Amino acid sequence: MEEMSRIVPLRIPRTLIGVDASEQVGTIAKEYGAKRALLVTDPGIVKTGLLDRIQKSLEKANVAIEVFDDSSTSAPFSSISKCAKAIGDNGCDLVVGIGGGSVLDLAKLAVVVASHDGDTNILYKPDTMKKPGVPMILLPTTAGTGSEVSNVAVCTDEKTKRKVPVRSDYFWADAVIVDPMLTLNLPAPITADTGMDVLSHAIEAYTSLKASVVGDTFAEKAIKLVAENLRIAYARGSKHIDARYNMAIAASFGILSLRSSGSYIVHSLSYPLGMKANISHGRACALMLPYVMDFNLIGNLHRYAKVAELMGESTEGIPLNEKAKKSVGAVRDLSQDVGLPQRLSEVGISKKDIPEIVDYVFEFHSYQIENNPREVTRDDLNNILETAL
Repeated sequence: MEEMSRIVPLRIPRTLIGVDASEQVGTIAKEYGAKRALLVTDPGIVKTGLLDRIQKSLEKANVAIEVFDDSSTSAPFSSISKCAKAIGDNGCDLVVGIGGGSVLDLAKLAVVVASHDGDTNILYKPDTMKKPGVPMILLPTTAGTGSEVSNVAVCTDEKTKRKVPVRSDYFWADAVIVDPMLTLNLPAPITADTGMDVLSHAIEAYTSLKASVVGDTFAEKAIKLVAENLRIAYARGSKHIDARYNMAIAASFGILSLRSSGSYIVHSLSYPLGMKANISHGRACALMLPYVMDFNLIGNLHRYAKVAELMGESTEGIPLNEKAKKSVGAVRDLSQDVGLPQRLSEVGISKKDIPEIVDYVFEFHSYQIENNPREVTRDDLNNILETAL
């Protein structure tokens, strides 16, 4: 009854999924009447040649192309301003984002900032956003954040050194193209980071206080797909298009589950950890996920036991609490198998850093603390972090 009394948000943009689906970008751009497109990406994507198929498709549709590749991790305000200016200066009537989560977030943020005269201050006041920007097509090149099917973007205020999650209905893509061919040659470390980010999305959504039947539908499939495909994609993904395809689907499903049911303290810890240790968001989530799960088990034993089953653990004939504990072991085993750090000390975090991390979480991410399946105090967070050292 409690779930039925709550409105569960669900919105999925127009989406094309499949091998070589990216070659349809020109056809979609033509439908929007586009004459000049700004391709938002990063230098790494440019070097791989992944833009070639996008550019050819747009050129075939008689769409002129400008490229903006001055992007970096977590979309700093300075990059957003430059990208928004590039949209206006070049007279672009379409933005095509091609890249990982930071690039897609940059595209979303820049489109809206450009439509508000370049004012980045609106990112702190999303309720004051009054209009959408030019049409936007998003193509993920990693199987991780799920930013392509989300209306949330994370940016970084360089002045305050704060990561700022921003939510707005103006961030929805007009079209999404999920083409596993764009992830085929993703380096193993990025495959690991982004894949574990997907798992964190799905497990947090599935075990949170706001878990819902809607979110469960996506979360259960995402957990299973990651457990069955991440190791293969990490080991030699370029030879396993099926694993890349399944991970691409898992990424979108993971964020859809999170949008329906919400995240908790794994994600709230990942932001200060990522900045403090200079590691990716996915790596920070992967590091904290098993420690937070271990702390939270008592708050949702049945759900964590189900996570263990979804990840392929044998749970028949053992007590519920033992089944639940197997979920922690399954996550830790997967994280180790794909070469990720298991201790905070491995990424340069020491005991003296913990108070600052705890303060950050309680100041900026109290909404995620409220969604945690177990009550969390400052002492609890301190103990979790010390255990993870």
